[in-house]
Amino acid sequence: MATLTKASGNKDQYNEMATEYNGYAGVPMARLEAELIRKALGDLTGLTVLDLGGGSGTHARQAVKAGARQVDVVDISDAMMQIGRDIEAESEEGRIHWHLADVSKPIAEQGIDLPTGQYDIAMANWVFDHALNPDDLRGMWANIATSLKPGGSFVGIRVYAPVVHTEYSTDTEKYGSRFTEIKEIPGGFKCVATLLTSPPFSFGLTPMEDSYTLANEIPKQLGMTDFKTVPDEDTKIVKEDPEFWKDHLQARSFVVMTARKA
Repeated sequence: MATLTKASGNKDQYNEMATEYNGYAGVPMARLEAELIRKALGDLTGLTVLDLGGGSGTHARQAVKAGARQVDVVDISDAMMQIGRDIEAESEEGRIHWHLADVSKPIAEQGIDLPTGQYDIAMANWVFDHALNPDDLRGMWANIATSLKPGGSFVGIRVYAPVVHTEYSTDTEKYGSRFTEIKEIPGGFKCVATLLTSPPFSFGLTPMEDSYTLANEIPKQLGMTDFKTVPDEDTKIVKEDPEFWKDHLQARSFVVMTARKA
């Protein structure tokens, strides 16, 4: 197993797990995640996308396949983004651009020249679960709200409380992850997440209550509206093996959510 990193929101953590995270795509929950994100994005022909915390560009590449004309990935880990740059160098698409910044802080104040209020889509996948406190979460949502044009859409996956904020259940391991060392902290809880890749690797998460309960009060205050979850049961992967996914459907540990800027 890779070196266990328990801190969340730490650049070193993401750099350490850059190579290991590349193996995540093969686990069942990652395959479900990919289909949910694909359904949420829909047809992006000619649209622009901001991918906050986009790492190696897994979902940025999904956006390009869906027709996006440009995707700006912003991430705190240059090591994660370098993996994406290497992949893009082989494809020669040239539609994904990479920017080093902390997405919990105002991007414009970090020397990153990105358009304000002009993006059609903003993504933040697993990003909220690394907010160290409610102020960090607000900063992430502020970047999303600031970047989107009126009527622009948000898509993102996040930890959901019913499974995670309890003692770990072995029923979740078959989907490719487990959550341990769960402790309450101001504004939320912290835990250690282990992705059961080969070999497995672990890292810290710090989901905030406004996020993991799907309350979404912070983004609503910032002008986001029309929050919806993408139904797992409507995906092809779940329909093909409903018995395998039954435990997940009864107690989800993550959801893909969409929203809109008013």
